[in-house]
Amino acid sequence: MSVPNFSDMVKKDLADLQKLRDRVLPVKVGRAVQASVRENFRRGNFYGSAPWLTPLRTSLGFRGAGGQYGPLLSGSNHLMMSTDYFVPKPGTVVIISDTPYSNTHNEGEEIGVTPKMRKYFWARHLEDKKRYGVEAPETEFWKRMALKKPGSRIKIPRRHFLGPDKHVDRMVQGIIENELENFIKTHNHGTTASRSH
Repeated sequence: MSVPNFSDMVKKDLADLQKLRDRVLPVKVGRAVQASVRENFRRGNFYGSAPWLTPLRTSLGFRGAGGQYGPLLSGSNHLMMSTDYFVPKPGTVVIISDTPYSNTHNEGEEIGVTPKMRKYFWARHLEDKKRYGVEAPETEFWKRMALKKPGSRIKIPRRHFLGPDKHVDRMVQGIIENELENFIKTHNHGTTASRSH
C-alpha cells in the first residue's frame, strides 16, 4: 500500500481553498446579489420593505405599455439591467448600477429643470399629441413639464433598490457556509476513519 504524499495534498487543498476565497465566492455572491437586486425591481420594493411610490404615468392613466410598467421599469428595463458586479481584486466583489441616474432613483433627489430637459418634454408632448390626441393624460403631462421654468425643481422620489440589508447579509453568509461545507466534503481524503478499541 502506497503512502499518500501529504505535502502535495496539503498544497493542492490550500490552492483550492485560495481559489474558493479569491474567485469562486466573489462570483457566486456577485451573481446572487445581482439577481436579488433585480428582483427588487420586479417586486417594486427593497427586500420586502414598503412599496415604491406609484409612478405618475400609472396614476395619471397613461395609455399603452408605458402606463402599465411598475416603478423604475420600462420597455428596456435599462436601470434594472445596469445592475452588475465585478471582482476588483481577489476575494472582493462590488455590486454596482452604472447608469448616470442610478443614485438619483436609489436615494431620491431634487433636480433642476434645464433647457435640454424642456426640449425633451416638448418633443414628448408633440409625439403623444400626435399619437393620442390633445387631451390625453400623457399629452397634458408632458406639456406641463415643458412649461416649467428653467431652474425650477422636480422631486424624484427615493426608490431604494441597492445597498446594505440584512437579507443580503443572510444570503452571503448562506453561500459562504454552503461552499465551505462542499469544500470540506470534497477535500476529506478519507481522514475521518473511525478508531478501533
